Amino acid sequence: MPIPPGSAHVDLDAKTASLDLSHRKIDDYGTVVRALTLDSEIASASIDVELNWSGGTGPTAIRDTTNHFTGEYVTGAATLQWSAKEPGFEFTSDVGHAEFARIGHERNGRFFS
Repeated sequence: MPIPPGSAHVDLDAKTASLDLSHRKIDDYGTVVRALTLDSEIASASIDVELNWSGGTGPTAIRDTTNHFTGEYVTGAATLQWSAKEPGFEFTSDVGHAEFARIGHERNGRFFS
């Protein structure tokens, strides 16, 4: 699913990041098997996602020449809440908390040097 411009915000200097998706249309297939074999959705649905990240320590530089990536990362915590709606059904998650979450700037693959 493409992320609309302006939905993600990252400020490594301030050690913050967020993702806010509102009323994003998704295909609801009911089961993974149905999605992979029939490609026939059972309902039109939408989701909302709110992810907030705030940093504490770092940046930490990591370089892995075996797996071809390098980057600087800030370690912090994150919260996530999401909801889904379709005709006749609605679900809202509890707020999830992660005490270890990282954001950063990474180079890998052909950009690795």
